[in-house]
Amino acid sequence: MSSSIRFRGFASRKRSHNISNVTRYAIVALVCFLCDLFWPNRAGLGLSAALFLLWSLWLVNREMKAALLALNPVVCYQCWQVATLGLAPLYIVLSSEFGAGVSFGNYTLPLETVAYGHAVTVAGSWAFYAGMKRFQPREAPGESAGGWGAPGASLLIATAVGVAFQLRREVIASYVGSAVAQLLLLPLVVLCMVALNPPPALRRSAEVQFGVLLLGSAGLLLLSALRDSKMEVMFSFLPLAWWALYRNKRGLLAIIGLGLVVLYVGLIAPLVSHMRNSGAIDEKGIVRLLTPGFTEQAANSMREDYASDPRGYFETWADATLNRMCDPCAAAMAVTLAHDNGFLQGRGLEYVPMAFIPRVLWPGKPLIDRGRDFTTALGWAADASQATTSTGQTSAGELYWNFGWPGVLVGMYLLGAAISGVWWRAAGRDPRDGVLEMAAYTDAMLSFVLVTGSAAGVMFVGTISAGLFFRAAIALRDKIIRRKVSKSGGAKLGLRPLPLCE
Repeated sequence: MSSSIRFRGFASRKRSHNISNVTRYAIVALVCFLCDLFWPNRAGLGLSAALFLLWSLWLVNREMKAALLALNPVVCYQCWQVATLGLAPLYIVLSSEFGAGVSFGNYTLPLETVAYGHAVTVAGSWAFYAGMKRFQPREAPGESAGGWGAPGASLLIATAVGVAFQLRREVIASYVGSAVAQLLLLPLVVLCMVALNPPPALRRSAEVQFGVLLLGSAGLLLLSALRDSKMEVMFSFLPLAWWALYRNKRGLLAIIGLGLVVLYVGLIAPLVSHMRNSGAIDEKGIVRLLTPGFTEQAANSMREDYASDPRGYFETWADATLNRMCDPCAAAMAVTLAHDNGFLQGRGLEYVPMAFIPRVLWPGKPLIDRGRDFTTALGWAADASQATTSTGQTSAGELYWNFGWPGVLVGMYLLGAAISGVWWRAAGRDPRDGVLEMAAYTDAMLSFVLVTGSAAGVMFVGTISAGLFFRAAIALRDKIIRRKVSKSGGAKLGLRPLPLCE
């Protein structure tokens, strides 16, 4: 391994910082909480958001330095909250006119209400971090990891399986459920393996490795264009960014980061919005970004908007992006419903036991989409079955709506504990051991958008299901490999032999 790779850490060193970081987080969260609740105006919310922004940036840097692979679930979750609980609410404070509220659909939220939502999400953020750190798995020592090289055959097979899942994802998910359907991320996982543990042939040249990652990201981009998910489109570039970050190529990483921001604000967000509003829906009810005729119309409309006012074009979409990313606004709506109509006392989580039943055992299980229920509760649909949009209430917001502050603290702690203890730990001490380990690790890492912005009950069930699925798949693979090794007299199979042949 190159000596330029700096992101290494021993478990013992990281464990010595766990308590202090959780305590520091608690102090920052308490200050933000006091500002939001006892100084609920422009100045109080602005100070709270700015403090959380600076704290999160510091914490992300600290966690990156301690992580074996530079990125892990803790790092990604905190990075996301830099934007959703720091940057976005600070932008809203600075950009809104004095005395004006914040638009949320057809509602106008006073800044005082947004500040309360910020207090809820910040408290939940601390509890979530505490749960993740308490059950964070020990990682392998940096000096002994990553030198074996992923077998090319297994990467090709995993890519083929992942592409098949991508092409038939609705059918597969309807029969086997969302846990197994996570294998649709296998093409992305394979590229992450190429970035972090490439086959021997790619280890000889960093330029060739980068070229493979670049071409692979282009392929992922085409696959993601089969749907209208902005999140999946942006995840296509994760392997490139991870490669640059892991190898400490700061200049390249800065270029990639800036390029992705411009790409999202200038192209991805407006294109997805245009396609969703254009009626480009196929016979299966799916909006595809690459739809003949509709894509050309969207591109022409975007080109005209940009040509008439380039600065206004970027300002408009940057404003829409930051407003959409402000989780405290969605949480504030859940808070408003709780204060107006009373706490649900758990009735809003009655779907959880049913969600644990695998779809393979219950093919007719109703679709669980808490976003549609929230849309209905906001008065934007007559009932959930007729809702055309899925509105995220945030995990902290759902827990507050059900149980108030105790629900936020206890529920978010349990959710963080489940992600670390069940899902993340399925990857073992070093996710580069195999494709399935990297899949468990990467899937847990990239769940940050849904876990924080969706609903706690749904994501808790999904976390447990995913963790159990990956553990079972890895155990089955290891059993098969041991049997083959035994029959072949210990022949090498291209995987790390010691853990599998003890």
